[in-house]
Amino acid sequence: MRRNATAPAVERTLYRLGIAAAVLAAAIIFWVEHSYLGQLLVRFPCPFRALTGFYCPGCGGTRALEALCCGQVWESLRLHPLVPWGAALYLAFMASWTLWQLSGGRFPGLRWRDGYLWGALALLAVNWLVKNALLLGGRAVL
Repeated sequence: MRRNATAPAVERTLYRLGIAAAVLAAAIIFWVEHSYLGQLLVRFPCPFRALTGFYCPGCGGTRALEALCCGQVWESLRLHPLVPWGAALYLAFMASWTLWQLSGGRFPGLRWRDGYLWGALALLAVNWLVKNALLLGGRAVL
């Protein structure tokens, strides 16, 4: 891209949403860390699991995020592989588009591909199926 080039509309929108997501995540983390209600809600048991006895597609996500924030990447992958995968994709996208802006368009930013979404959905489905298969086999994984 040239120095005065503008970012494609999709990437520009995703970059702005990424900044908003970072601000929102920081606010939520602050609220959870400094509020009894926030800590209670984070530890609230999964309603899907309580009703059905099976893991929901998101089960393990909070623990995976906590593990990732503590630097325990393998534990995070074990608990919910979508969390570290999504975090890596988010960081790569945000870093590349920040460099794109700082370099005046000389550094190519990561482009959106539908495969990112399909990969995330496939990872979510496989994770859910494997965890519930293990649960049916008598091995609780969470």
